[in-house]
Amino acid sequence: MKVRILIAAGAVLLLAGTAPALAQMMGPGGATSGKTEMMPGMPQGASECPGMAAAAFGDERPWISFALAHGQELALTAEQGQALTALRDGFQQDALRLARELRAAEVELRRIRAQRPASLDAVEAKIRAIAGLEADLRLSRARALEKASAVLTAEQRTRLASLARSMRGMHAGTTGRPMR
Repeated sequence: MKVRILIAAGAVLLLAGTAPALAQMMGPGGATSGKTEMMPGMPQGASECPGMAAAAFGDERPWISFALAHGQELALTAEQGQALTALRDGFQQDALRLARELRAAEVELRRIRAQRPASLDAVEAKIRAIAGLEADLRLSRARALEKASAVLTAEQRTRLASLARSMRGMHAGTTGRPMR
């Protein structure tokens, strides 16, 4: 019994070491392995995109894909669908690029920290660069959501919020917050 507890504690400590970087990259509720279930209407490869799929039904849910998946319920016009698709795809491209840059920067940070003695100036510079990439990712998402919100009418935004609330019961731990 004690051996099992020790093994479990060791596994928790091992996994805890990677959680901070993943949590920063994935956003609230999204500290996963980077792969999540695909949501209906999500583009191929979106599961690799932190902002789009990291927390498919949490505070960081993919609102644009969610709106597209519920286009009939929202009564989206063809033009709105095209505009939302373009916004989603543009964000996805930015997010995939930034995610690649983040992974490369994290690898470089590990390399710098492995050097003995480690250069604290180099470590600080790399950490600040990583923080800048994370900020770029969050800003890209915020811009895409604001543009997507502008595509929808006030009534459609209200319907979207209602849809999200109705799905809350199906997915524990959600906030049901729609884009403004």
